[in-house]
Amino acid sequence: MEKLDLKNILFGLQSKTSTLAKLFSKKIDSFLIIEISTKLSILSISNRNGLKVNAFKSFPIPKDKRDEAVSSCIKDFIKENNVDYKNTVLNPSLESTLIKRIQIPAVPDSELFDAVKWQIKDDISFDVANAVIDYSVIKKTTKEDGSKILDIIAIAVREEKIKQQVLLLKQAGLDSIAVNISPFGYLKIIEQNFTLQPALPLAALNIDDSSSYLAIYKDNKFEFFREIPISIDRLKDSLKGVLATQSGKIELSSSEIDEIISSIGIPLEESSYKNKINYIQLLSLMRPVLERLIIEVKRSLSYYDTEYGAGLVKKIMIAGGGVKIPNFEKFLAKELRLDVENIALPDKFVISSAVNQSELSECLSSLGLVLDYEKQINLLPFEFRTQQIENVEKVSLRWVVFIAVLFLTMSFLFTKVRIGILNRNLNNAKFQLSNLMPVKEFTQNLAAISNFTNNIKKSQPPLGAILKKLSNIAGKEIFFYQLSVNCESKDGFIRGFVKTLDQNPDAVLTEFISSMKNSGYFSNASIANVSKEKKETGDIAVFNINFKLK
Repeated sequence: MEKLDLKNILFGLQSKTSTLAKLFSKKIDSFLIIEISTKLSILSISNRNGLKVNAFKSFPIPKDKRDEAVSSCIKDFIKENNVDYKNTVLNPSLESTLIKRIQIPAVPDSELFDAVKWQIKDDISFDVANAVIDYSVIKKTTKEDGSKILDIIAIAVREEKIKQQVLLLKQAGLDSIAVNISPFGYLKIIEQNFTLQPALPLAALNIDDSSSYLAIYKDNKFEFFREIPISIDRLKDSLKGVLATQSGKIELSSSEIDEIISSIGIPLEESSYKNKINYIQLLSLMRPVLERLIIEVKRSLSYYDTEYGAGLVKKIMIAGGGVKIPNFEKFLAKELRLDVENIALPDKFVISSAVNQSELSECLSSLGLVLDYEKQINLLPFEFRTQQIENVEKVSLRWVVFIAVLFLTMSFLFTKVRIGILNRNLNNAKFQLSNLMPVKEFTQNLAAISNFTNNIKKSQPPLGAILKKLSNIAGKEIFFYQLSVNCESKDGFIRGFVKTLDQNPDAVLTEFISSMKNSGYFSNASIANVSKEKKETGDIAVFNINFKLK
């Protein structure tokens, strides 16, 4: 006998009424775009006859009373620019967000969401039940045996984080119609600026104050994402400290460092800063951070080509705060031996004369998120989508009610016919029930065994994911030769060594311990001992790290 699934019925009715509402509702052509990261950026956009930026402003976000400051800035922006619409596209920070390329066997569209969810659940540092998940299909391929495989970019974000930001906008009187992230915005900006050739993937390197990432696009698809452990703040930190010069010891202030980054950037030619420090000294201070950036970018491009066979990236677009660092693109072009340039505003966009285009260049990804936003990724939690649908349906309530009544009437007639068939089936089922009791008993025993084995599997720590995480956070100077984990107590240790060279092994290990604690897999980690040894290849520092899994 069939079982009625009320949840699926409600989802179906919501989908039908949402479609009907779109038929009779007015197209949205005015938006606010709000980007919340280390700072708050607000854009007023109209998209009637091409996209136009009417107003833009960026605000620093204080750490204390953060929500009050964001709400206040939004209200001030709305008042100053006479904004009379509420539709908002939210571009949240990438914190607590998983972006991963996966492969799954081709399944029906109705089952694809569940297949993606269970494929990525072990990679999420939080409970998958508390995640908002969406995905984009890259391509569908057929293997030699005839089976079909889907390549997918999956996105998962902690629902609590998104809800908090959506509610913050709601308190300011705004309605969130979509939530999407920067890499998909850059895809739309690149589509406007370039004709992507099928055989040539193109990358966007987004450099911001506290984080960076590399995204690769091909055939108008977002194909690859990787976080890069370099930021503008790290570049600034490299200029801190006391420097010995011919004029004596010099220590740059924070304001001087900011001025160097914004006015000189990456020093590539003979110059000096206020006759205090020359370009060679500046570049030598920045060199470790810049070399790490080059290594990570090369590693990412090589992995993309090797893993997916999609071809070599020939062009990189600098995005985010990196576009405002002088000579940055020239330095990368020289070191990577690739075509590198700053991402630019598309000529098709109209920018109001009151908008600071230099500041706007840091927020181009947000502009791209409003282009075909209905067809893009949407991480808006379900409860807010329901509210959005209810607001739209008010415009055409009579039409929706009429068609809904017609739909329910037809459903009633079909249900009556179905009930007659089910009554006949019920009589047959009663006759067969006595023959099914042994099968039921066997099924119950099998289920008990399955539950027992599943509980054993769940108690085991995810060692594969832990090894991946350790490999990602370990610097190139750290080497492991033993990893041991007690699955019952979840205690373990790592043995390895650090190539000391000119580096301080304690500092390297301390940074690695910090990364372990922040990874989401370790509740505690500490250095048990460190000892230096001389080898034929050079000095090393042998270490032993104890840890405890969560």
